Amino acid sequence: MILLIEPISRNIGMYVPAYPLPLIEIGAFAKTRLPEVDIRIISIPMDYGLPLSRAGRDEIYRELLEDISEMKPRGIGISCTAISQAEEAIHVCDLIKACDPHIFLFLGGYFPTLYYKEIFSRTEAVDLIVTGEGEVPALQIMELLENGEDPRQDHIPRLVWKEDGQIRITREGERFDLNMKACLDLSLLKYPRAYDIMLYAFSRGCAYGCNFCMERYIRPSRKEVPIDILEKDLPNLLRQNNARTLLVSDALFQSFDLFPLLRSLGIKVVFETRCDVLTPSTFAEIADVCAALAIGFESASYSTLKRMNKARDRSQYEYYMANTLAIFKEAAKREIPIMIFMIAGYPGDTEEDLRETLLFAREVSKHSGPGGHVFKIGECHVYPRTRLYDITRSLPDVVFDDDGVFGQNVVRRPSKDLAFETVLAYMREVFRLSNQTPTLQKTLLTIMPFFRLPVTALKDESIPERCYRNGNRDILSVHRESLSSFKALIPELTRKYRHLMSEHRKTRTLEF
Repeated sequence: MILLIEPISRNIGMYVPAYPLPLIEIGAFAKTRLPEVDIRIISIPMDYGLPLSRAGRDEIYRELLEDISEMKPRGIGISCTAISQAEEAIHVCDLIKACDPHIFLFLGGYFPTLYYKEIFSRTEAVDLIVTGEGEVPALQIMELLENGEDPRQDHIPRLVWKEDGQIRITREGERFDLNMKACLDLSLLKYPRAYDIMLYAFSRGCAYGCNFCMERYIRPSRKEVPIDILEKDLPNLLRQNNARTLLVSDALFQSFDLFPLLRSLGIKVVFETRCDVLTPSTFAEIADVCAALAIGFESASYSTLKRMNKARDRSQYEYYMANTLAIFKEAAKREIPIMIFMIAGYPGDTEEDLRETLLFAREVSKHSGPGGHVFKIGECHVYPRTRLYDITRSLPDVVFDDDGVFGQNVVRRPSKDLAFETVLAYMREVFRLSNQTPTLQKTLLTIMPFFRLPVTALKDESIPERCYRNGNRDILSVHRESLSSFKALIPELTRKYRHLMSEHRKTRTLEF
């Protein structure tokens, strides 16, 4: 038996009640080729609950270890797609290996791909790391484990392990051929009908190379899932669950020609794209299917966008700005909720850069409609071994928390005369220009139920016992039934904790 696990994210703002897509894609691919192997997927938040304290986390892990002891898997693969999951992923590995040292543990995802050295320096519990796309290496790992063999073999691509104190790395291998993609199999999950929304990727990769994005290190070109696979996969996915909202997880969505298919399936779609990729005329074809739209805007400053590698020259910048405003107006006219993603205090920013973004947000807000809008603005984080890290280190006046791959790495002073308190003040002003209409609030409750809520709000005395797992107020249940009860209270919780909602992200981080 092989077990695949999605760990806890410490940032509750990152939690989305959707299927652990990377593990399902890998599990389904392996299952079609190894039908005799028992493959199961555990999403710790969905299967055991979302812990709100150390006591809650300890209880969840105690139950997880009991279940692992009963299942007796030959190997366990753990996904770590976000930095906010990294420490929990390592902690789970340590617990499992201490409980049963014979279980083979392998990791994969964005974080292990970039930071395998740091993982091996932090723990001896991890036997193997898969870098990049995981289907083919994971399949070979599972097959070897089921045959009683050690999968640390040089002929398997994209593997890293530690041997005699040295890091061993196999060949890079080819990008995964999406023509080989298997249909998603939700029977691998324990509670396939308990999730609120579906998650799907119509493509992988992005060729734009923004300096702050990690996608360039994993998949620096965009490849689409073939249409014949989509036509089988999406109806199959709908038959296996109760959700009718599809959240697109692509790094860059631009497959607008697929909306007739999505319309025929009777589902609503939430997707993110660039403001220089989506054209306003597209709304005529997608408006009735689009439940919400997220735009990666980042800043209204030409200087900032150029440092981000999002604008090459003034001409592109002018189109970037004009098209964003046109998209906003069109979405407002068609009552489509819109989220605009921004970064405040990017390395090299001055107060003038922030002022330009604030002024643009004010101008855009004048055109808001019944669909509503939210400016999802956050402070800048700089992670080691990235292009942005090198740029930041080269700027003499920038101050940031250089606290390693497991830290927040917040930019505290973007330039000589720009203090972090000023950045936070601009963030508050921009966020308050959001127009959180009933339509927007309903959409946010579906896709991001804990949007900007501080951790303290999740244990508020007004929340009924039925929202917690077995009445334990240290563990929140995230099954759709429990979330429905919790969502009814969010407007009041938002009013009560509004003073914390536009603050530094630390208010939304679980402390264990």
